[in-house]
Amino acid sequence: MKKLALVTALLAGAVIHHVPAAAQPAAQASAVHPLTALLEAASRGEVAPLERAIADPATSTDMRALLRARLAVGRFDAAPAGDPAIARLAQSSDPALRRAALTVLSTAAFVGGDYAAAARTGRELVAALRAAGDEAADGAERAMQVAALLADQPRQSIEGRAAGGSTAARVDMVGLPRIDIAINGQLQEAIFDTGANLSVLSADAARRLGVRVLEGTTPIGNSIQSTVPARIGIADRVEIAGTALRNVVFLVIDDSQLTFPLPTGRYEIDAIIGLPVMRALGRMRVEPGRFTVLPAEPVAGPSNVRASGSSLYVDISIDGQSVPLFLDTGANRTTLSALYAERNAARVAALPVSEQRSAGAGGMQAQRIATWANARLELGGRRVVLPSLQVVLPSERRERDSYGTIGASVLRAFTSYTLDFNAMRFEPGEPAGG
Repeated sequence: MKKLALVTALLAGAVIHHVPAAAQPAAQASAVHPLTALLEAASRGEVAPLERAIADPATSTDMRALLRARLAVGRFDAAPAGDPAIARLAQSSDPALRRAALTVLSTAAFVGGDYAAAARTGRELVAALRAAGDEAADGAERAMQVAALLADQPRQSIEGRAAGGSTAARVDMVGLPRIDIAINGQLQEAIFDTGANLSVLSADAARRLGVRVLEGTTPIGNSIQSTVPARIGIADRVEIAGTALRNVVFLVIDDSQLTFPLPTGRYEIDAIIGLPVMRALGRMRVEPGRFTVLPAEPVAGPSNVRASGSSLYVDISIDGQSVPLFLDTGANRTTLSALYAERNAARVAALPVSEQRSAGAGGMQAQRIATWANARLELGGRRVVLPSLQVVLPSERRERDSYGTIGASVLRAFTSYTLDFNAMRFEPGEPAGG
C-alpha cells in the first residue's frame, strides 16, 4: 500500500508546491524558456542547475534575480516577497518571467503566513497560467482559494516553548508515525506527516476539539486525479512537546474521506500535523516511543534539505548516485518515480516487473512496478541496504513528478532521525540493528 487516500498526496495543489510548465512534446522542447527548465528542476529539489546559472556570466540580471529568489524560498526565506526586483518582474511583458515571479511571490507569501498577499498574487498567477494554457492553473487556483479563506485570519504564532520537551510517539497499524498533542486543551493523537502541506482534522474531531471552522469550502486535490471538499479550521491553541502555538490552521475534511477499510478492521485518521506546524517547532527528533522538540543549534555544515513550496526534498544516494527525494513521513513505503525510471532506463531495465493496484479517495489506479532488491542507499552520511525498493515505470499518463519519495521503509532503517528547519538538515541516527 502506497499511502492511504488523502494522506497519499493530501494537499496536491492545495498549497503552492511549485508551478512548472506543462509537459510538452519533444518537438517543442526547444521552445521552452531556459528559466522554465531551471524552475522545473528546482520543483524536484534540484538546486545545482540554478546555482550554475547564477554563476554563469551569460545569465541575465532578471533571470539571476529570479533564481536567487527561488533558492531563498527553498530555504523558507520569505524575503523575496518584499523584493522590489521580483515585484517588477511580476509585471514583466515576458510571460515566462512574469509567471516565475508571481510563483515566487505567491509561494513566499503563503509559506510566510501572509495569506492576503498569497491570495492577491495567486489570482494574478492563475490568470497568467490560464493565458499560457498551463495545466498547473488548477492547482494554483486551489492554492489561491485556500489563501483567500485565510486572508483575514490572524497568523500562526508561538505562545511559549519548553526546550527539550517531548511527547509520546508510536507507529500505527499501517506503519504511520503518531504523536500525542493537545488541541484547545484536549489530548489528541495525530499523524506526523511532512507530506501534508497543512495540518488536517476530521470534521468530527474539529467539532469535539472546539476548532473554529470558517465559512466556505475549497477543493483539495488527491492522488487519483480528483478533488474532495474541505473547510478551513482555526485552533486557538495547539501544544506539542511543551511548545504552544496559537491560531493554527487545519483543513477540515469529512470523516468518510479519512476512514479506510482494511483486512484487519477500519482505519481512521482524526488528525494530521503538517509542515507549517513542524516549521514552527524548529528542530525535532523522532525515535521509538518519543518525539522531542530540540533546542536550536548553530548552523554548521551544508544543508541537505530544500523546499518547493511546502514540500521537502532531501538528498539521498542510491547505488552511488545522488538524487533529491520528497520527504514524506506519512508514507509507509519508499519509492522511485517514473521520472527516475526514465532518467535511469538502463539500470531499471534489468529489474523484475509486476503490476500493482492501489486505492485512493478518487478510485483505483494500476501501475507497472519494477522491484530493486537490496538497494544500497546513503542518507545524511549513514548507509543502509533496503531489501526492496519499488520503481514506478513510465505510462501513458504523464505526471509532474519528483524522483520519488522517502517513506517509512527508509526512516525505520535508522534508530532515529532529526529534522532541523534552521539548518535545513535531515540527520538519521545509527542504522537500526547495526
